[in-house]
Amino acid sequence: MCQLLGVNSKNPADIGFSFSGFRRRGGLTDDHVDGFGVAYFEPTGLRIYCDDRAAMDSPIAELVANAKIKALNTIVHLRKSDDSLLRNAHPFVREIWGESWAFSHNGKMTIEQATDSDPIRQGVSHYYCPVGDTDSEFAFCYLLNQLKDNFEHKPDDKTLFGFLTEQCRFLADYGLFNCLLSNGDWLLSYANTLLFYVTRQAPFGLATLVDADISIDFQQVNDPDDVITVLATIPLTANEDWQQLAVNECAIFAEGRIAHQDIPKQPIYLSIEKGLQIAKRA
Repeated sequence: MCQLLGVNSKNPADIGFSFSGFRRRGGLTDDHVDGFGVAYFEPTGLRIYCDDRAAMDSPIAELVANAKIKALNTIVHLRKSDDSLLRNAHPFVREIWGESWAFSHNGKMTIEQATDSDPIRQGVSHYYCPVGDTDSEFAFCYLLNQLKDNFEHKPDDKTLFGFLTEQCRFLADYGLFNCLLSNGDWLLSYANTLLFYVTRQAPFGLATLVDADISIDFQQVNDPDDVITVLATIPLTANEDWQQLAVNECAIFAEGRIAHQDIPKQPIYLSIEKGLQIAKRA
């Protein structure tokens, strides 16, 4: 199973601390070694880097670690698959309604078993088509085609969130589907198994990474009005209050806080062990 990292903040934020731990899962503390990618939504535009190498071996990942880029929304992906083709590296990016949208997926779907008459096959039209051959990019194109087919113009955020929640749950019926999606203004997260988040705001405290012997006092590096939410497949730090998204929960974060949230009526929260077992079976 791949791993996801997302950051949404009120003010442009540097992901350096989180990335220093997350990157180690790409070949050091875990075996997600089939590609790496990051998409930054900076105030002036989108910046994206992808590599077909493991994050721990990638000069591009090293550049990201040292660049200290500050962004309002960031998506990072570590890939674990049966190939290491650059065209299959996440995040994937497309334009819709004059905006750049970035998407990363964690899981395994059974799209290849669907017939031509299946709704998911019919949902990929001439508007958006995959460049690579992953179920992840196929799902992203499906989402964008559904938006194009159902809305002539960009809807308001509440309508958009409701529609995307419905479509993510439809895609989850085809297998394991955790994802992060952003248009630069907000960061959508959908959990089918494991996805956690922590919100950092004043009074800031000390955080220590799980994957490296590194700590930081956020009081020393943040302004009092900063609000930053970090999302990850598995928590990155050992001494912070990480919250878990329920199975099939969808949430949109904006300016570091939850702006929209849809939790199933009878929420289920998987243990990390159970979630990883489901991923291995997939």
